[in-house]
Amino acid sequence: MFEGALAGFAKTLVLDEARPVVPLAELLRRETLDRLLLQVYGPELMPDQQPVLVSQWMKYYAMQLIPPVMVANLVHRVSWPLAVDQLSFALHERGFLDGVRFEGALFDASNSDDPFERFAPLLDNLQQVIDRLAAYGSVAPGVLWGNAGDYLETCLRELASVSDVSLAPGYGLLRERLKPDGTRNPLFNAIIYIEGNDGQSVRQRRSCCLSHRVEWVGRCEHCPLSR
Repeated sequence: MFEGALAGFAKTLVLDEARPVVPLAELLRRETLDRLLLQVYGPELMPDQQPVLVSQWMKYYAMQLIPPVMVANLVHRVSWPLAVDQLSFALHERGFLDGVRFEGALFDASNSDDPFERFAPLLDNLQQVIDRLAAYGSVAPGVLWGNAGDYLETCLRELASVSDVSLAPGYGLLRERLKPDGTRNPLFNAIIYIEGNDGQSVRQRRSCCLSHRVEWVGRCEHCPLSR
């Protein structure tokens, strides 16, 4: 599925059965998150800056999961089961997420033009993970949805540069203000483009990822607070 120009979207897949992975359900336990965040960021930041660190952890999560899922769906109309108990992740020696393994078999994705139906498994997964991380880290869910939307939009732009497949269902997740049931879409306008001082289009997040609160992390490249 990921040959040629699409190979980069599969770089986070863990295909080596001998490579150790940890079930997502285990990774989302409070004790596990405490240990991993302390390992990655040290006692200087953990737990004092826990909301910032959880936001950064969500970035790694989105980075591993979203590209292969989006490309499999948009290009090949297939998906993996994405329930919390059907995903595992490899860990870098430093403790951050470094690859995803899908434990279930591929199945045909919905052919619906409705992006929320088309990507229902991904949205359900993100909702569950974000709910747990928000409660654990005392961080607003909108911050974490912003991180997911950031990588989703990046994935769509990169896919547009190497494929002529229709991206309308993917962009629908970012452009629809409301979901079909009338509730707010948390991915709406996660990324916007505004005119900069030089007249050029500037990419900007809708919500801040909180990284500016930690000096050595600093503001992200598309920080909305910088404008």
